[in-house]
This record gives sequence, structure tokens and C-alpha cells, in this order.
Amino acid sequence: MLPNRGVDKACGWESKFEGLRKPFAMKTHAFCLLSAVSMFLPASLEARSWKEAGSARSLEGEYSRTDGDQVVIMRANGTSIKIPMAKLSDEDKKFVAEQSVAKPEAANVDVFKWETDLEVAKKRAKDENKEILADFTGSDWCGWCIKLKKEVFDQPEFQEYAKKHLVMLELDFPRKKELPAKEKEQNEKLSQEFKVDGFPTILLMNVRGKEINRTGYQEGGSAKYVEHLKELLK
Repeated sequence: MLPNRGVDKACGWESKFEGLRKPFAMKTHAFCLLSAVSMFLPASLEARSWKEAGSARSLEGEYSRTDGDQVVIMRANGTSIKIPMAKLSDEDKKFVAEQSVAKPEAANVDVFKWETDLEVAKKRAKDENKEILADFTGSDWCGWCIKLKKEVFDQPEFQEYAKKHLVMLELDFPRKKELPAKEKEQNEKLSQEFKVDGFPTILLMNVRGKEINRTGYQEGGSAKYVEHLKELLK
């Protein structure tokens, strides 16, 4: 555990596919029957038989995505083909609709959410093209940590900025509650790796978890803190 250090009031710190190949110049209908294609598909592809509305013609392939009013289907040979949605059977239209429903989090990656796992934060940062703000804190005993959270992190102005630019990571060292063993071990390891000996310590990291800069509590509220972070991230 980090040593119990006093309060330094001067610094406010307490210690511790597409690759779309055009089909060959054939003048055949998009729904030509591909014989025995499914047996050549990789096991990882979920091939299905796509049927043309009002016709016996079909096409074997995997759903890739919806592009406007067309469906992109990936075929066994690695090429893809676009089929007008209007030509699909009712069953296939239903299937496409189900695949096209966005997951809640995917629909809006700009959310304010505290992570507690560095690996999760790194993945989010990479996927969302953001930096990581890691807060080494004593959430239930450190006065300056509580003050920073109340004056900055809990404020709408800061959260609006963070939603678009940061993945928030809380690395907590509480005294009144017990963290899960894995989380506690991670936090201890990171505090040693980054030589953290006081709270709050705020680390700005890149998508690989490497330190860009660090800071702590700053007076002036959320607006000033946002400008402070922007300077540190230049």
C-alpha cells in the first residue's frame, strides 16, 4: 500500500472488406446460382442462401453490411456483391434489419464513463481515437481527490469535453471499502510502475498506456481544468 502522507495544500496533493472487387464483366443477373459455394466458405463465415423475391434464384454468401438501399454480400472467393434491398425476399429483409440494428454503446461512443481496467480503457481509447485520463485517487478519504471530483469530474462542462476526447480510468486506493483482488493488484502495480506517491495524481496516457503528461488538483473549476488538460495534450 502507499504510505499515508500528509496534505500539501500548496499543490493540492495528498500522498499516495470493403476491398470491393467488381464482379467480372458478366451480364448475368446478380442472383445467379453459385453451385456448392458453401462448402468452400471458411468456417468463420456465416454463409446463408439469399433468395430473390418472387424467384427461385439464390446466392450463397455472408452478410457484410448495408450500404444505402443495397446489401453487400461477401462471396466464398473473397469478392463482394451488392444486391438491391428491394430484390430480397421478406425473410432476407428481416435478417438484414436485425443485423443493422446498432448496439446502444456502438451508436454513441461519446459517453462519460469511468473504467477501472487499464486494458479496457486502452481498447476504448484505440477504438474511439481518444487519450486516457487515469485518476490515481483515494476516493473515500483523500480530501483533494474528493474536491477534484466535485469541482471538475462531476461537472457537465468537463464531462462534455471528456466524452469527445478522453477515456476516464479510475485507479482507486480506498480505505473504507475493499476492491476486487484483481483490481487492487492492478492499481498497486500501476502506482509503482508510474511512481505515484501522492493523491490525486492524474496521468494522461496514449492508446498504448504510455504516459503523455501528468498533473493533479488545480483550482479554478471545470472550465479552467479543461484548458489545462488541452495544454498538457498539445
